[in-house]
Amino acid sequence: MTRRRLLTLALAAALGAGLLWFWHGFGQPEPGPFRPTPAERKELAFYQQPESWFLTHLQAPRITLDGQTLDPKFQYFAEQMRPYADTMNRVIPWLFATPPGRRWVRGNVDRQWQLYTRVSTPMRRVEDRQVPGRDGPVAVRIYHPQVPDAGPLPVLVYAHGGGWVFASVDALDRAVRLIANEARVIVVSVDYRRAPEHPYPAASDDGEDAFLWARVNARALSGDPALVAVGGDSAGGHVAINIAQRQLKAGRPLPRALLLYYPGTGLPHQDRSYRLFGKGFGLDAGFMDFILPQVFPGMTESDARDEFMEPRHARSLAGFPATIVATAGFDILRDSGRAFAHRLAQDGSPVAYYNFPSLTHSFLQFSGIVADADTAATGTARLFGQVVRDPARLATLAHSAGLTATTP
Repeated sequence: MTRRRLLTLALAAALGAGLLWFWHGFGQPEPGPFRPTPAERKELAFYQQPESWFLTHLQAPRITLDGQTLDPKFQYFAEQMRPYADTMNRVIPWLFATPPGRRWVRGNVDRQWQLYTRVSTPMRRVEDRQVPGRDGPVAVRIYHPQVPDAGPLPVLVYAHGGGWVFASVDALDRAVRLIANEARVIVVSVDYRRAPEHPYPAASDDGEDAFLWARVNARALSGDPALVAVGGDSAGGHVAINIAQRQLKAGRPLPRALLLYYPGTGLPHQDRSYRLFGKGFGLDAGFMDFILPQVFPGMTESDARDEFMEPRHARSLAGFPATIVATAGFDILRDSGRAFAHRLAQDGSPVAYYNFPSLTHSFLQFSGIVADADTAATGTARLFGQVVRDPARLATLAHSAGLTATTP
């Protein structure tokens, strides 16, 4: 492996808020549908090798922290990246300082987040549309799964992760298809505006506008207007939480349910997980320190206590719909996600919390190569499909979903 390729991998890991891997040199990614290059197919085959191969090629003993043992493939990734951590922190601001740099980063992230995600059953139909938004049209991609004779389906309005600064509906395309298939729901994936061009609350505004549109137009999508839910991963989880908070405050009908993967719920800097996993596990503290001023320019400590910017510290979360929260064990956002689930339970809102101890942030993007990531992605999606149809049974379903629920 050349030094240039290792450096490229290191940059991608930092900029992807997870372990993103790309092998195209420094050129702009090709537009159009994702089709792996020969080099990408080779890399995919490499990481699809049995776990036993990686166990015998680790540089150090298995990493165990806080009673959790890291998946060997994720440890292998981390060991390859470790020599380049300082370079990453220097290059990130330089790349993001110009529009061409941001386009390059975003294009590569869109490719790499698809590469290691499991390919699921083809959709019955996928369509790109523009829906009305308060600041102009909002781009969405709508996924219709092949569910014969099911009648109107639930609708999930989904917001992708990416630190509010990169990724798109393309980046989450495979992951969203998997959710649509496993949950048997129509998914409206929101291509919200990103920072720094559009700082907070632009993403939450676009997410809410897409949700309000989906609720009005569910029947036209062959969906059930009474079963419109919201979800998201990482920054998209924050968007989904904001959507529910806004409906609650305005006295409007709430989402039917929430599906949250390693959600952003507020500043994690004081959390134990932030100290334990702040370096070397994908979503680094240095990356967080870079993106937060891009998303929340001029933010002060008092601003951070705003219940929409930091929902884990909201005055009350009473009245929230049934919520599934899934966190990763080796993630600086683990404890903030758990704290949000705890607040929901404390305030009497139904919640099922799952922590997947062997995984890292962005595990949805590794369902095609990491067995535990596939179990986490498919199991939570199937559970969501049941919960959105019958939220009152969340507790019963959570204990029979084939996953290990955790007390938040």
